[in-house]
Amino acid sequence: MGSTAPCRGLLIVGCFLALVLPSVLGKPCHKVKMIVQSDIYSGSMVGKVNLQSCMHPNDVIGGTDNPDFAIHHVDPHYAIYAKKHITMSHHSLSFNIILRDSVSLTEKKIRVKLVTEEKVGKTRLVRELLRRTKRRWRPMPFSVHENYRGKFPAHVQQIQSDTQLDYDILYSITGQGVDQPPVGLFEINPETGDIYITSTVDREEHPFFQLMAYAKTRDGYAPESPLDLTIIVEDDNDNAPVFTEQTFCAEVLEHSKAGTVVGRVNATDRDQLGTRHTLLRYYLAQQIPPSPPMFNVHPEFGIVTTSSNRLDRETQDHYTLIILVRDMGGDIGALSSTGTMSISVLDINDFPPAFVKQSYQVEVNENESGMVILRIPVVDNDMPKTPNWRAVYSITQGNEKGHFNISTDPNTNEGLLAVIKPINYEEIQKFLLQVAVANEMSLITQSGTKSSGVSTIPVTVIVKDVDEGPECQPAFKDIRVKENQTAGAVVTTLSATDPETKSTSGIQYKVLSDPLSLVMIDGSSGRITTAKILDYESKEIPNHQYNVTFLATDQSGKSGTCTIMMIIEDVNDNYPILDGRSDLTICRNGRSYTTINAIDDDSMPHGLPYIFALDSSRDSTINNYWRVTSQDGTSARIEEIVDLPLGSYPIPLSVVDKQGYGVTQNIIVRKCDCADSINCSNRAADKSVSLGGLAILVMVLSAVLFAVLLGLLAACLCGSKSGPSKIGFPDDGPQQNLLINNTEAPGADVMEGNFKVPVIMVNPDTVGNAPPGSHESGQQFTHMGQHLKSSNLHSESAAGRNLHSEYTAGRNLLSESAGGRMTLQSYRDGHHTMEAGRHTYGEWHSFVNTHLGDKLYMCGQDEEHQHGEDYVRSYNYEGKGSVAGSVGCCSELRGEEDRLDFLNQLEPKFRTLAEVCAKK
Repeated sequence: MGSTAPCRGLLIVGCFLALVLPSVLGKPCHKVKMIVQSDIYSGSMVGKVNLQSCMHPNDVIGGTDNPDFAIHHVDPHYAIYAKKHITMSHHSLSFNIILRDSVSLTEKKIRVKLVTEEKVGKTRLVRELLRRTKRRWRPMPFSVHENYRGKFPAHVQQIQSDTQLDYDILYSITGQGVDQPPVGLFEINPETGDIYITSTVDREEHPFFQLMAYAKTRDGYAPESPLDLTIIVEDDNDNAPVFTEQTFCAEVLEHSKAGTVVGRVNATDRDQLGTRHTLLRYYLAQQIPPSPPMFNVHPEFGIVTTSSNRLDRETQDHYTLIILVRDMGGDIGALSSTGTMSISVLDINDFPPAFVKQSYQVEVNENESGMVILRIPVVDNDMPKTPNWRAVYSITQGNEKGHFNISTDPNTNEGLLAVIKPINYEEIQKFLLQVAVANEMSLITQSGTKSSGVSTIPVTVIVKDVDEGPECQPAFKDIRVKENQTAGAVVTTLSATDPETKSTSGIQYKVLSDPLSLVMIDGSSGRITTAKILDYESKEIPNHQYNVTFLATDQSGKSGTCTIMMIIEDVNDNYPILDGRSDLTICRNGRSYTTINAIDDDSMPHGLPYIFALDSSRDSTINNYWRVTSQDGTSARIEEIVDLPLGSYPIPLSVVDKQGYGVTQNIIVRKCDCADSINCSNRAADKSVSLGGLAILVMVLSAVLFAVLLGLLAACLCGSKSGPSKIGFPDDGPQQNLLINNTEAPGADVMEGNFKVPVIMVNPDTVGNAPPGSHESGQQFTHMGQHLKSSNLHSESAAGRNLHSEYTAGRNLLSESAGGRMTLQSYRDGHHTMEAGRHTYGEWHSFVNTHLGDKLYMCGQDEEHQHGEDYVRSYNYEGKGSVAGSVGCCSELRGEEDRLDFLNQLEPKFRTLAEVCAKK
């Protein structure tokens, strides 16, 4: 029992679904079978069918072939409704759903069969299911009518429980419309279970209500489970259909065929979908203008089509349709509303352009061009400024020589006939033109076929004679002239004729344009001669072509122009010239050849290729040493045959052009040593190179100038003996005691007594008075001076440069009041005499000994003029001691004055200086 019960339950459910589902959805594109009640009420839904899989994109629902049933789209299915009360007396009923192709208007049908429940036999499983299922207290869903106008509260339904036989049951409800908005719409009698509605309800706002019912004893016991109740609000046709747009806009081409779709209108209805309350029908209420009728409206789909092919934009280009929509399938008592469709009729090219006149005649003067001589209007009833209206003109006959052109005025659509090429009256006096016109778009005939729509008209052009000046035949002529002809050579003869008389007599000629004045012309005969010798190679005549314009005048004063172009032809008047390059070298240890080029101003065939050869007429042995080979027609390769010594060699080279015209030219080829085997490394080593006279003169003048400069320099260093001058020596300033000398050995006058030190004067008029130094200080200075003389060689030279820089900057190092300090000049004035501007070495030595002693004495005192003590200064330890030890303010290098061994390690350029300064 336990194992078979679930299987039996599944079978029962399966059989139940097999009976119920066909009443909901039938199989599309096949015969549809639906199970219905014996009584089908008006407006009720019979069933739904899915037609999406069997409908073509162009298919629309055409209704049913049974007027008692209607079909309406309820996305995504189609619902079938009963239009009136039907009683199924024969237990089955059949009808067809019609599908219509909106383009081909063909129809196809889908069969629908309705079967009552009594005819469907109940299977054993279903009977067993009904017999064994426990009865529930759930009632069927019930409904209320919207907009009910009866008395309230109105009875809706009653719910009862079988347990009321055993218990004292009280009923209650909750949910939307009871204790939820809208609160109080429904109420229940707790004793009897009767449900009442207390006021009207709007289905469009509340299509249904979901309530929960309870059955409990007075003490709160619930013998039944809560019951969910669904109250459906039945629709009332209280909403009129409304168009989705205020005005529908559409366009249609004129002369469209009858049945052409123009557009579609659409309306919506708030009432319940799938009922007749939303079954809409469309009607054409009014057409503006009303006559003739041009449009139809499909009643079910609102598709607007043309009813004839007589639409003409040129007659009426706009229509307004008033369309009525009604619900209830358009039955009497249905609600309705109106909408508007605006239809614009579009233009097609149904009118060809037409000429206003049958023909035209116009006159034009000869030799005139670039002007409009005739405007040809046309008429076209098509829409202006469109391709159907714009005209295209052409000349189909009479314009074989291209004298005329015709175009379209974009504003007026007129044809503009113009002369674009001058006309000669003597050649033609009249033109018979055929002018054609058509539209940019092809013409559409009433039968709907395309045509060119070309119209033509004859135009006669009369050419008027005008008195003209003489004309040259031809007006432009090419003349070839050879260069180098003597002045006066005949170039050509002009011949101009009067176009009216065809005569050449009485015509005078003169030059009108000749920028280089190359030609002359005889005024009577027109003979042209050269005024200069023409040169083919002249840069003033580009491309060797030169234009000259002449003026021809007849006896009446009319004139015309004639032009000749002189093409100057070349003659072989230039021979090839070597490029004159002087650097023609070969190498003894490398490149044994050189290359030379030639140029020729003549053109072909008087130029390339050039022929190079050695001229042995001057030296018969030249071919034994040199070889010349032509390379590319413009250059030659010169190489030695035998190993020649270094030097310069003249070579006679013959160069001729293609015609054999040329001369022998001399070149010089040098042979030298080449470090890179290509270029000479030292031209001065060439033995054959000699200086010219000009180079020797330049060298002599340079030597004289150098000697003069040396004399001036010596005079500046030695001074002048014109008069004594006082020499001032800067206080505490080092002097430059060493002279720059290029000699490698000491001179004869380097002894101490003869050594003279040049002193730079700072202020020769200032004399300082210094107190005499103590004898002790002098001895100390002498002792230290001997040491300084050997150890400060480099510092003396640097000090001398500093002194010189201070002098050149114009700084006065000595003031007139020396403040008691001793100067070298004052020392010399008190003890010695010497030549002006110079001091002897002895004077310098005595002065420095005394002055340095004073300085050492002053250095040994601190700020309070106390004698300073020699002490070791303490510094931070930096990792390594100094080999020199500590040096105080007055420390002396004792025992070091005679140690001059370091002079032996000086560089060679300092050894002579050391020998001079060392103590012998």
